[in-house]
Amino acid sequence: MAGMFTGCSDDDENGPNGGKPMVSYVRVTRPESSDSLLTKAGQGSMVAIIGQNLQGARQLWFNDQQAALNPTYITNTSIITRVPANIPGNITNKMKIIFSNGDSLIHDFVVDISEPLVSGMMSEYVNTGEVTTIVGDYFYEPLTVTFTGGVEGEIVSVEDDVIEVRVPEGAEPGPITVATNFGVTESDFWFRDNRNIIASFDGTTNGLWHGPDYIKSSDPAIPNINGKFIRVNRDLGAWAWFEMYVGPANSDVALETRNIPAAALANPGDYEIKFEILTLDPLTGAEVKMYMGPNMADERGTNYTWKPNVDTKGQWETVSIPFDDFYTANQKFAYNPEGYGVSFHFSGPLAVKANFAIDNMRVVPKTLD
Repeated sequence: MAGMFTGCSDDDENGPNGGKPMVSYVRVTRPESSDSLLTKAGQGSMVAIIGQNLQGARQLWFNDQQAALNPTYITNTSIITRVPANIPGNITNKMKIIFSNGDSLIHDFVVDISEPLVSGMMSEYVNTGEVTTIVGDYFYEPLTVTFTGGVEGEIVSVEDDVIEVRVPEGAEPGPITVATNFGVTESDFWFRDNRNIIASFDGTTNGLWHGPDYIKSSDPAIPNINGKFIRVNRDLGAWAWFEMYVGPANSDVALETRNIPAAALANPGDYEIKFEILTLDPLTGAEVKMYMGPNMADERGTNYTWKPNVDTKGQWETVSIPFDDFYTANQKFAYNPEGYGVSFHFSGPLAVKANFAIDNMRVVPKTLD
């Protein structure tokens, strides 16, 4: 009994686990999910390390990346921290805690390093041999960018969230694929997206009220990216009414507006309107009225108003507008396989220098089918 009593007294004096640090488990920090135990976590995740005698923690490492420690979130039974977002150079799948007395504790823990996130391209139309910019996250070298057609682009520069790549010969319309050592991601968007074009400006212009005078096959200040384009260069006064592309449903605009798929009208939230724009002066303060429907002449006063705040500094960029907003503003016209009338015109309260070009207007799904 004396021996048993002495043992219990020593344990009480030294604390739980004989005073030695220990890690029991790692869990998420949300109170409602406190019973969710973790053996791995993604970069940047907040975690709670639960154990005993942890109050002396001074450093915490996941693989070879040090986590930030705040003394406020360190107690004898827990450490709350965020998994480092930086990519490790040496992957050990271990967590290491270093204490004030120099001792250390190692615990198995995997940092789930993210596969590439491909959000978009500055311009989805870029000529062969020119450099395009891909935006996203988790672009960890070494990496490759493969275009539809099976050809790889030359990597010009890489940051965690931006890749600059030279478009190779043989690149075809379709998704691009970014691959790193931690995963492979195919883009939802298409490079040189040729689906559901509703205004290419390359076809005939019979029956258009306005547009033929502004459709150009070339311009000394603007490079072509896909045939002809709308080119506007004029000063517009406040409330000036300027029509750049207007045609009724019985004109040749219907030859392309019929490309809107029925699925886009049934589920407009799944689609977006995209087009490329190049500005030589900031296009700010303008209001572009966009009508589409069966009766352009009588109904185009009801339209979607695009208020651009665009300054591409002489480079082509891709613009995206939620098709749901456009479709609702145009009073949800019924599907017609024969096409629709359109009216794209300026009218707004501010004067604007309209010096720009647009091309490749299309209605495309937000995600890959």
